[in-house]
Amino acid sequence: MGLFFRVHRCGAVCGRPKYQYPSARIVGGTTTHYGQWPWQVSLRQWRTATFLHKCGAALLNENWAITAAHCVDNVQPDDLLLRMGEYDLATDEEEFPYIERKVQIVASHPQFDSRTFEYDLALLRFYDPVRFQPNIVPICLPPPSEVDFVGRTAFVTGWGRLYEDGPLPSKMQQVSVPVINNSDCENMYRRAGYVEHIPNIFICAGYADGKKDSCEGDSGGPMVIQEENSWVLAGVISWGIGCAEANQPGVYTRISEFREWIDKIIVF
Repeated sequence: MGLFFRVHRCGAVCGRPKYQYPSARIVGGTTTHYGQWPWQVSLRQWRTATFLHKCGAALLNENWAITAAHCVDNVQPDDLLLRMGEYDLATDEEEFPYIERKVQIVASHPQFDSRTFEYDLALLRFYDPVRFQPNIVPICLPPPSEVDFVGRTAFVTGWGRLYEDGPLPSKMQQVSVPVINNSDCENMYRRAGYVEHIPNIFICAGYADGKKDSCEGDSGGPMVIQEENSWVLAGVISWGIGCAEANQPGVYTRISEFREWIDKIIVF
């Protein structure tokens, strides 16, 4: 097969890293291995003289990536860049090169509410399809049927801050967090002094005592869960209050609720 391998449009080989390891904005997590999460994308925005990392995103197929709508709200496509296959932001000396693509189309969900963060999802079509390689593999989408994932262990990845107001790491981080049901999530926030309405378009994950969470710079990145032999995109990092605080779990856009909307767009 040579250096490159093909992932069919139907996603037959999605969600399967080429590199195998035993089975992280990231607080309380660990540094990932190179190529461990090959669908992770660095969404970058033009700042004065260069493109700088702003949010995470996930690769869906050879033409599209997915992120949070709040990451691209009021940003022109020309000011966005997707870097795929990245691992260590501080070096270009890696086994396979990263690939960059300018964004052609930003398709934010039409019901996105910047006040409540409901419908916090955006699809990004880039110029020129990307060719898959061991460090660039798309993530699988979950079935559109009702999947709550409660009690399952999810993994969150990105280059976000290591703690609130803390430094940004150069290497991709990961953290594992348990999925909790939305009413428990609301009750936890209430114990922390916040009254939050968390409808089913969101999915929550985290610990009552905090300590592990996503953080600033991770927004828009993937929350994935392993299903048999592949990983599926259960959520996209949306919002939280603080980072890894007790009774303040991370809140993610629930992808299974948006399959019909996603499927209609990414055929183009």
